[in-house]
Amino acid sequence: MSKKIDLRVPPRKPVWNIWQGLLLMAIVTIIEFPLGWLESPRDLESSHGILSFIAVGLGDVLLYFGVIWLFLHLIRRPFSDLGFVKPLRRFVVLGLIVGVLLFVGIGLLGNLLTKVLGTPAPQSFAAAVKGADYSWEFILLTLLGGVIAPIKEEMFFRGLIYPPLRQIFGRGKGILLTGLFFAALHLEIIRFLPLFIGGVVLTWLYERSSSIWPAIVAHGTWNVLMAIALWIQRY
Repeated sequence: MSKKIDLRVPPRKPVWNIWQGLLLMAIVTIIEFPLGWLESPRDLESSHGILSFIAVGLGDVLLYFGVIWLFLHLIRRPFSDLGFVKPLRRFVVLGLIVGVLLFVGIGLLGNLLTKVLGTPAPQSFAAAVKGADYSWEFILLTLLGGVIAPIKEEMFFRGLIYPPLRQIFGRGKGILLTGLFFAALHLEIIRFLPLFIGGVVLTWLYERSSSIWPAIVAHGTWNVLMAIALWIQRY
């Protein structure tokens, strides 16, 4: 008899394991390194620098999609295994609310940590938004940070990494470990705690809704509000 696969989303018994997920990330990193995509972007105060930043961001997203699509094709599983299924409307609304709460709560926590630990170097996205001189630059950056990047990050962290961690350690520890992994991969010491909390909340939302879209909505809302705040601070 063929092994029965649990098709509930997120899958309680995913057919891939955590090491395969980490291998896919390593493959993307190996491809991006010689291209220079892992280096800190420069000249973010010019249109050329901002467009280069956006191009690299789009390339990164397409590369992740391509590698993960190939992996799912090889193991004969659909993208719906990552949570790309239609959510209930109430969870979309919850995603919007969670995104606003993350923006406010994480922002307040970040300000507190900055007073105690000092001001960290600005993130590349924040530097790009502050360096944008034209509305079209801000719009493109907002689309990248508020729509495209959240889809990639949720697909990887919540869709690919969380299910095998949940299977091994259970729901609670799986959510905490996914949040820990999410924060660690951003390589931000001072921002580690806020990112960890954000990662835990987004993973909980994915688990609660059985769809990746509410987490994407929350993540995107969080980033869009941050971009708007940064844009306003310029003046």
